[in-house]
Amino acid sequence: MDELKKFKQIWDSSLDEQSENIDQEKILTIMHKKSSGPIDKLKKSLYLEIGTIVLVIPLLVAILFKLPEPYFRINTLILILVFTGVLVYYYINLRQITKLWDKSQDNIRQSLESTLILLRFFRKTYFILNIVLFPLGIYFGYIIGFGIGSGGEKITSLLLLNHQPIWVNIFLWLSIFVILFVFFWFFLRFYVKKLYDVHIQKLELLHNELTENDL
Repeated sequence: MDELKKFKQIWDSSLDEQSENIDQEKILTIMHKKSSGPIDKLKKSLYLEIGTIVLVIPLLVAILFKLPEPYFRINTLILILVFTGVLVYYYINLRQITKLWDKSQDNIRQSLESTLILLRFFRKTYFILNIVLFPLGIYFGYIIGFGIGSGGEKITSLLLLNHQPIWVNIFLWLSIFVILFVFFWFFLRFYVKKLYDVHIQKLELLHNELTENDL
């Protein structure tokens, strides 16, 4: 009888272990599906950024050949190089996110940790990069826009009011820049929150759940 009881205890414990393993597998499967949604949306956001730049670069190349003046060509070429560098940076991050998430079948928590580290870094550098590019965009946009509007005439001055003192023009330019920068700052924060922060926060919550449940 004692041997029968021992056997029954061993059998029950083995069933408990199997059910626990099955439960963990179900939880991990659910967590993986929950995590895949935000990851896919983040990747779509990056595809949107990449697609926009891919459309802009040919337009800049067309402008490069339309404006024969070397002054405009140099500025346009610099802008093309800047956009190309940003495009490469976005593409590398997209590849890294995809690569990390492909490994999530092995260990979802570890993959989430690595992905979150990459996404937080990308989000920070993305914000800073756009802030740095803003004044460059204003400058190059003005130069290239003037070149197209004037038919390629060389810019001799950036003054808006030629009959006013230089300090009036400087003040006017600074005022316009500050106003545009404030609008851009708020737009960028809203844009980053909608396309990146919301999904990163979801992944952080899922990672916390996995950590709390020791999965």
